[in-house]
Amino acid sequence: MSQFLLLGYGRQPPFYNWLQYGVIHLIGPSVLALTLLKNSLLFLSCVFIGLAVRQVSDRKDVVAAAMLGVLALPAVSVLSQRDLSHAVALLFCVSLFLYGFIGALKQPTLWRYALTGFAIGIGVISKYNFVVVPIAAILAILPDPDLRRRLFDRRLIATILVAGLICMPHALWFLNNIDAATTDTIDEMRDGPSGNFIADRLEGLISLVTSAVEGALPLIIFMAIAFGREIWAGRRAGTVWTRAIGRMFLLCLLIVGLISFVMGATKISQKWLSPFLLLLPVYLCLKIEAAGGFDRHPHAVAVLAVPTSILMFGFLLYLTAGNLLGPLHGKYQKDSFPSVPFVRQVLAEADTPLDFIVADGMTLAAAARVNAPQAGVAQPGFARSRTFISPQNRGLVIWNSANGPDLPPALGEFLRSNGIDTAALITKTMAVAYPFSGGRDTEQFNYAWTADPSGQN
Repeated sequence: MSQFLLLGYGRQPPFYNWLQYGVIHLIGPSVLALTLLKNSLLFLSCVFIGLAVRQVSDRKDVVAAAMLGVLALPAVSVLSQRDLSHAVALLFCVSLFLYGFIGALKQPTLWRYALTGFAIGIGVISKYNFVVVPIAAILAILPDPDLRRRLFDRRLIATILVAGLICMPHALWFLNNIDAATTDTIDEMRDGPSGNFIADRLEGLISLVTSAVEGALPLIIFMAIAFGREIWAGRRAGTVWTRAIGRMFLLCLLIVGLISFVMGATKISQKWLSPFLLLLPVYLCLKIEAAGGFDRHPHAVAVLAVPTSILMFGFLLYLTAGNLLGPLHGKYQKDSFPSVPFVRQVLAEADTPLDFIVADGMTLAAAARVNAPQAGVAQPGFARSRTFISPQNRGLVIWNSANGPDLPPALGEFLRSNGIDTAALITKTMAVAYPFSGGRDTEQFNYAWTADPSGQN
């Protein structure tokens, strides 16, 4: 999808795709381009959480603990390292919003109001559930008179204008493509509904609570290791900021619960709650500071760093070990799927560069994009990619052989709709060994040239 700069890409808003488009066009399509963007956003999420806390605390150890707390969240150290993308952009947007929002409340200036609007704008076009965050933030400060009056500051116009200008292009696309933007997500949330009104909604609320506990538990345990009973003793201590952020966190969960109830959702995953859980380390650190816990535990940050580092690096080692050692027992991670070796071997048959590659599925399309950056890569279901296909140009069609050597129906229909004579295609089959399997286990792939790979028609 990084081949195009579009206003919409389907079920996900476009912000992460735009960033990936920029990075790939700077350094080329590669694993490095994916890694650089994702981990830069995770790093900036920690930075802006630290900067947000710094605005309301003069203690460096409180700032450091909050940043470590971000890394203690499974959404950051586990889920993001495994497969998240747009949700990572959302984490960054929430941290930036919190920094701008707290700054505008404490030291209201035009640029802080504008920065808050910028964070809202890019947050909405990162993932749609971001809208819960500013709504919860506004409701959270209403009970406090000093904070509430910031809502009636005329500089709020800057927030609204900046956010609106950023959101407007995608909003116009969204209005014309509502089904494409929402159907898959709604279907995923309604995972296996029973049809019973009460049972489905109860299942969704239980899923919400379970995901929230799973996402918060490591952070709470690590904080308890570092601060002992202070994490519980601090429940009665507080400041205007702990009250506002605490209300904001609870309101986020409440709003998600209401939305899931209205939609009849049966499944609320931890990744959907990840932006709201980002508020929790800020809240806990400020509560512990208010109770004097950092004074009584001067080495708490160093202690907190130990289990957090074990979680972070331990999971990365787990992923690596799974790819290296799993094949010894016939078990394979999705990273082990030999799509890249397959594409490389097929491309080795071509004497001249290809004009386009049509791939059945995202995994094969990605392998083609990385290994043949000069070729346009198309796939069924992504209509814009059909612009690459021409019967007169040299092309390659690739698909997995799970259902035999015949063209999958959707792939065949896609090719014919773009002028490719599928009856003339000569299918070849290739068995490719899984990495580190010693050649014991292979995956079957099929491919066909739309023209002779040597350039001879």
